[in-house]
Amino acid sequence: MYNNMTVRYLEALVTEGTFTQAAKSLYISQPYLSKYITKLEEELKTSLVDRTHNPIELSYSGERYLLYMKSIQEQYDDMLNELSLITNLKKGRLRIGVQSLMGTFLLPMILPSFHEQYSEIEFKILEQSPKLTEQDIQESKLDFYLGLMPTNNENLSPIVLSQDRWCVIVPKTSALYQPGLKTIENFPYPLSILKNEKYVLTNHESGIRRQTNDFFKKLSIKADIVLESRNIYTVSALARNGIGLTFLPESALSEIESFDQYNIFYIDPKFIRVQYFIAYKKNKALSALELAFIEHAKKQLLIYSQI
Repeated sequence: MYNNMTVRYLEALVTEGTFTQAAKSLYISQPYLSKYITKLEEELKTSLVDRTHNPIELSYSGERYLLYMKSIQEQYDDMLNELSLITNLKKGRLRIGVQSLMGTFLLPMILPSFHEQYSEIEFKILEQSPKLTEQDIQESKLDFYLGLMPTNNENLSPIVLSQDRWCVIVPKTSALYQPGLKTIENFPYPLSILKNEKYVLTNHESGIRRQTNDFFKKLSIKADIVLESRNIYTVSALARNGIGLTFLPESALSEIESFDQYNIFYIDPKFIRVQYFIAYKKNKALSALELAFIEHAKKQLLIYSQI
């Protein structure tokens, strides 16, 4: 810990003019003060006090030393204040990696309310592929990875935040389309019928695509993929306009669906469901701020856990 007694001793010498008066003002003995200053001068290999002058003055070295020590003291005080703010969750920083196609609908559910509660917390959001995010977590360049299961990286500690329904968009061009249906209903056909459809999907780097691939694998479907895109909203818009079927979480649907020329169906959650997770570096000791963020994310996404 930084010791600010040196600044107090030198300032007392300047103010009082003698070792005797300075020691008296400091409530210490004159021999102790004299010995302290002498030992400090020996350590610094320079004279800090001009003892030939009456009253005593600091040497040029002493003046510079006191100036630097005051600057250090100010920085130290600032540090203590900031650490106190961090400890009390008044200040800090969170670095979050998220898939770009998920950040647009997942982060808005979490960050605004957290920022309202902890307004001085800084956020760094990095939208990139799961592979790069997992690497950045392992290298401690990011604090959290916010994504969608599955993730099988043994170097990460994932925490499931919530579950969401898995939906399929069926355009009018599909034989599965039901005219006039204006609500989201359970998928009314055997799942095996999906092997006959054409699909527009997100690319292989996305969590939604990995989920889709697992879904197809369970059904032994070799999908006829017409088009791929990195953006989930591009994919869903193309599906609504007839390019092919696509899958997405319920939370990624538009707030107001027109159901014009397309249906949306729920896939039975007993067969497949979406799991949102937050992950951090394995064996990392989480700070109070990080723990608070995890709990807040769980609370905000709780609505999607009631399946």
